[in-house]
Amino acid sequence: MVPEPVLRLRRDAHLFASRPELAERLAHERRMLPMAPDQLLHPQVPAGYIVRRGRLRVTQLLPDGREITRAVLQAGAGLESLAAGTVDADGDIYPLADMILAALGEAELWQVPAGSLDPA
Repeated sequence: MVPEPVLRLRRDAHLFASRPELAERLAHERRMLPMAPDQLLHPQVPAGYIVRRGRLRVTQLLPDGREITRAVLQAGAGLESLAAGTVDADGDIYPLADMILAALGEAELWQVPAGSLDPA
């Protein structure tokens, strides 16, 4: 188990193209988050986020001061913020404290309940 809050990327969610029934259900449970260009997202823990429109850059700050862009998420991709101790270290997971999430141009995210992107 991971000892601190983490960010799990769900690049392969393809929510609107491959899972329209889930997208329809989440449309009723979501909180819409419009984002201005370069606006930062400070995720709540725990929560899920889906890119509905635009792009979201996910950058990690390394201890030596370097920055690495881990992903540029587009519509249908998602991410989840998870509490410490709730997930194993496998997968596309990064320490939440090291991450910067910024809109590339105007974007719209859906905030959904944690675990919403997991297969039913």
